[in-house]
Amino acid sequence: MRKDVKTGLLIGTVLCLAATVWFCIHQQVLDQPRIEDVLSQKQHLFLHQETENKIILTDGPDVPEENEPSVRMHTVLQGETLSDISKMYYGTVTGWGKIYEANQKQLSKGPNALRAGMQLAIPFD
Repeated sequence: MRKDVKTGLLIGTVLCLAATVWFCIHQQVLDQPRIEDVLSQKQHLFLHQETENKIILTDGPDVPEENEPSVRMHTVLQGETLSDISKMYYGTVTGWGKIYEANQKQLSKGPNALRAGMQLAIPFD
């Protein structure tokens, strides 16, 4: 074969491989849930639940009644971090430590041991 034909085939093959790799990586990025979407879904659920609950104003301290739970439960979604979960429940990313302390048995290997499907206890403020 002529040298210019071989060079053309080589360049074409490299371009096809590069396009394939780019497409695979681009698809993985597009398939990831965006934190804004996850947060808006969670906030919508919380707003719906809050409108159904009664609000009782008292002069005493905020102490949960005997039949009320002292923590909330959260199922971890793919890609969530403790900071993301803290932002959903507390409105700030700095509350991740409270969540970590409340779930140290499950997260014994550290905060990065978080996996999708885990049930985490979220303490009230």
